Amino acid sequence: MREYVVYRHGWNDVNQNPEHGLPQKMAVARLEADNPQEACAKARERVLLLGPQYLSAEPADEVDARENDLNRTARDPSLHP
Repeated sequence: MREYVVYRHGWNDVNQNPEHGLPQKMAVARLEADNPQEACAKARERVLLLGPQYLSAEPADEVDARENDLNRTARDPSLHP
């Protein structure tokens, strides 16, 4: 099993309102699964989807690596002239 970050895509006034600063793609779960499809299926049991909203999943280690890189470059003054 692998850990996945599950994202909900799509705005809705009830659960992902852009007027409240919420993004179109928002992380809504982090869980163990055998593959992205299973991660989305597990998340559907506890994540509210409305209208055209849908879920996607990415391996958590890849998400964490990207986030760590963003944090590192944000703190590196040599990258911000």
